Amino acid sequence: MTGKEINPKIIFPNTVTMLALAFGVSSVNMSLWGNWKMAVLFILLAGVFDFLDGKVARLLGVSSKFGAELDSLSDFVSFGVAPGLLMYQWTMDAHYRLMAFSNISYKPMAVGIAWCFILFLAMCCAARLARFNTMLDEEQPDYWTHFFMGVPAPAGGFLAMLPLIIWLAGGEKLSFLRSSWFSGFFVVFAGIMMASKIPTLCLKHIHIDRDYAWILIVLFLLLIAGLMTYTWIILSLLGIVYLISIPVGILFFLRFKKKSG
Repeated sequence: MTGKEINPKIIFPNTVTMLALAFGVSSVNMSLWGNWKMAVLFILLAGVFDFLDGKVARLLGVSSKFGAELDSLSDFVSFGVAPGLLMYQWTMDAHYRLMAFSNISYKPMAVGIAWCFILFLAMCCAARLARFNTMLDEEQPDYWTHFFMGVPAPAGGFLAMLPLIIWLAGGEKLSFLRSSWFSGFFVVFAGIMMASKIPTLCLKHIHIDRDYAWILIVLFLLLIAGLMTYTWIILSLLGIVYLISIPVGILFFLRFKKKSG
């Protein structure tokens, strides 16, 4: 046999990555049709499969540069493009949007400044993923062990959608949630956090004693039960908790850095 032999195991993690991409693209379709719940859920499912593909690759021992590049392309679509387009469609004035089809002069009122925010999110996500790929072979100081550099792409996409998630949790009466400026703030904030080098908490390397592992399992099961019963309320609370964790993470990072120095 000529050429390099391909390990068939490599198909599995790449298939998981493709599933994440499929959910991200499907979210775009749901956004265009105004199905906000499914659009959000598809992005969240893309995040789940994005988490799993790396785990599967390491478990099978088939991590590759091809897989890393494919993962980044999937992340860009699922967390840089799909959340932005979703927020753009959700905040667009439906009345003016219909009128703009017959009279182009209504287009500025239908679109507003929101498109600029969406472009910003996509560019920041692309910058983050490019930086991440270039840093794969670089060693970071020990005090970075429990931290990400900036907000990971899936978390950034989640933050960008937070006003919509709160709205779905019962905030329909809070009209400001659907404002282009208010939602635009979250989109821009998510973009800045993704592209920045601000330390955010990473739980990958935290080890829990076996004697206390059952507590974690119980909490995880309660979280799953809560998500299945009160999906949007639990997601809203998780988003708020994550926002709080950002300044907390910075404080811990400064403490670790000071100790290492």
